[in-house]
Amino acid sequence: MNSADQQTNNKLKLSFVINTGFAFLEIFVGLFSGSLALVSDAAHNLTDSLSILIAWAGQKFAKRPATEEHTFGYGKATILTALANSIILILVAAYIIYEAYLKIVEPQPVKGGVVILVAGIGVLVNGIVALMFLKNRDNLNLRGVFLNMAFDAAVSVGAMAAGLVILLTGKTVADPIISLVIAAMLIYGSWQIIYEAVHILLEGVPENLNFKDVNAFIAAMPGVQSVHDLHIWSIASQKVALNCHIIPNVYDFKQNVSLIKQIKEQLKQKYNINHCTIEAETEICPPHEH
Repeated sequence: MNSADQQTNNKLKLSFVINTGFAFLEIFVGLFSGSLALVSDAAHNLTDSLSILIAWAGQKFAKRPATEEHTFGYGKATILTALANSIILILVAAYIIYEAYLKIVEPQPVKGGVVILVAGIGVLVNGIVALMFLKNRDNLNLRGVFLNMAFDAAVSVGAMAAGLVILLTGKTVADPIISLVIAAMLIYGSWQIIYEAVHILLEGVPENLNFKDVNAFIAAMPGVQSVHDLHIWSIASQKVALNCHIIPNVYDFKQNVSLIKQIKEQLKQKYNINHCTIEAETEICPPHEH
């Protein structure tokens, strides 16, 4: 395991300990104060702890070497864990919406001062953990952890606002209303990750690449007459693959080897496409799927 992987593992372990400890504190204080916002946030924090464990397992599994059965390796394990974590968060959001509805129908007393105090600690704790993964957002699996913790920090700000409204006006309905906002944020953030995870699993072109641009770039390379049967997809969150057929201006073995090597280097430099298979042909052949 290299130093970057070890650093990621250490951050995941530390964030799990911090997040889980704070979640239990929120549950205790939320039940004591009667705050649904705190209990909802605690439930979300516990799912975050589960998400961190799943993310850690995905990172470990993805590092397994390729085999004869899985020749591309296990990089998509992190995509599956990101998808699983997002589905968990949507289920939590549904639970929060249900509990908020019950609170609106039958309002319960809430200790606003206690809510403000604990939520203030939440802003600090969740903010620190989110910052730990700020530089890992290119990894879809770790982006899920970052978004969860960043949303938690925002949610804690919302809980503080609810506590302040209750202290100033005595209107406890602010608590379930804030909970509904929390649920909406969770659903929005989770849906973005689900969309991207499914896009990768369906071998879609990576979001940061434009198929037509890449096709035109290869076709414009010196020595290339035309390009066809181009495919671009993600092997894992940060590993892009490409294969295509080209017709060179001059069909010569040594020149073609040099030309293909140059195309691969340019694709790596310009688009960070790090796994290319390029075949030189004398004429356009039918696409593979035909």
